[in-house]
Amino acid sequence: MTFVNQTFLILGMARSGQATAGWLKKKGATVFTFDDNVLRNQANGGVKNINEIPWDSLTSVIQSPGVSFSFPKPHPFTEKAIAHNIPILCDINLLSISERQSKFIGITGTNGKSTTTALIGHILNQNKRNASVGGNIGIPALSLEKAGTYVLELSSFQLEISSFLNLDISAWLNISEDHLDRHGTMEAYVRAKENIFQGCKSAVISIDDPFSLSIYQKIKNSQPTISVSIKTQADVWVSKGILYEGSKNIMDLNPLVTLKGVHNHQNAAVAYATTREYGLSSLEITSALKTFPGLAHRLEIVEKTESTLFVNDSKATNADATACALESYKDYSIYWIAGGRPKSQGIKPLKKHFPKIKHAFLIGEAQDDFAETLGRDVSYLKCESLDRALKAAVEKINEDKKVPSVILFSPACASFDQFRDFEERGDIFRNLARSII
Repeated sequence: MTFVNQTFLILGMARSGQATAGWLKKKGATVFTFDDNVLRNQANGGVKNINEIPWDSLTSVIQSPGVSFSFPKPHPFTEKAIAHNIPILCDINLLSISERQSKFIGITGTNGKSTTTALIGHILNQNKRNASVGGNIGIPALSLEKAGTYVLELSSFQLEISSFLNLDISAWLNISEDHLDRHGTMEAYVRAKENIFQGCKSAVISIDDPFSLSIYQKIKNSQPTISVSIKTQADVWVSKGILYEGSKNIMDLNPLVTLKGVHNHQNAAVAYATTREYGLSSLEITSALKTFPGLAHRLEIVEKTESTLFVNDSKATNADATACALESYKDYSIYWIAGGRPKSQGIKPLKKHFPKIKHAFLIGEAQDDFAETLGRDVSYLKCESLDRALKAAVEKINEDKKVPSVILFSPACASFDQFRDFEERGDIFRNLARSII
């Protein structure tokens, strides 16, 4: 597709919107932009109102993932585009249209997307397959270096906008309640995620929750589909940390420090199945798994003393992610720092993990609700801020003298009450931990 003499509206001018606008202009397209943030809109030369857009001559609206697409109602510019039958796409669509000679792998799920995306990219690049990794993981799709294979983390926000990405391999990790403020219902959330399979050549699906199993059963007869499980036998599966392909023992995942915990075994299994489907050998994949450096903010050990680990799990923005973290450190005395802007269920789903927690330190908007849920089951302290919580945790550990212990920062919340995003939140925790040590 040529973009010369084409006219586009970029709706939303954060990182992906800015990257898209710059990319289209280099391709010779005419670009209009708009952002609801007045200062950002002015900084990017955006139109002032909806009537400044030449709706009858627009080729497409490229909508940023953060802009409301359907619930509770579409953005006014989105409604206008729909009324004019103008295609609404996201930056991933533009990349796939312009790089038709490349291969595309997409990864989605509620938890584990970033780790699995990075892991697949690592495996491919360790085996000289020239992969670029980005999308929702941090680097906007249109800022990626040209590559033979694009490995893209895809959020429900992106997939809600995108249609028929025609991926070479679509990988699906899991589904649990999240982002209902954006999608309204679990059914709508799952429907958005399902767009990853439209037009894909083959699918990899972890079948360990009811929604995911239902989707596997729905599509397995219509396209090549590989099942993955950490609970039962499947095409690729894990039992007690041992990775299997069919009946063949592939490797022991337990020694892999950067893939600690059952949830990371699911990530590794999906990455293995995906790269096997890509065409790599078992030996090529397992050798690369052993060298994976891990990702920041996902069970990242930022400091340690003789008896205590300081673990940054800031990416844990919901209870399911925090459940994985608590399970990963069940053999430690856990001093848990949690809180922020709570999701709809709060930490009620974590009750079965409460016996693992020695003491909780609560911060942010969620601290009162979390305190009520913890009740008498877990001793806790309301700290309001992260620095106070970390200081209190260190003091409590020194008082208790429990060995081994872990200060686990796994918020089970969004960050937006006190921080720009989970990355800023995690960086601050890391710096605070290092200053204490």
